Amino acid sequence: MLTPRQTLPTRVTIDTEAQQFQIHWADGHETTFPLDGLRKACPCANCQGHGNQQLPDPALFDEPADRTWTDVQAERAGSIGLRLTWDDGHDTGIYSWERLRRMCPDDPRPKSAD
Repeated sequence: MLTPRQTLPTRVTIDTEAQQFQIHWADGHETTFPLDGLRKACPCANCQGHGNQQLPDPALFDEPADRTWTDVQAERAGSIGLRLTWDDGHDTGIYSWERLRRMCPDDPRPKSAD
């Protein structure tokens, strides 16, 4: 089970050249998501359906990218996470820190259910 401290970031980096979104967590863990996989994992109701807050299949982050993202912007969504704006105009997904940590493709910790 993740503690609130573990789900707090110390740094977030978006690298469109490498097509990566990286989070450095307070407990020292680092998470790297491919941008295309993170876009496909958007948690908004339009992308996932109303009431569906299940985590995406981790294999999503191993799939080849369907496109290259050239402009991805992040803004804080209060203290709970980030709102990402993608260059396809989509900006309604709020990625909570807890959800991002639980989606981490390289974190061996057990993932708790929503």
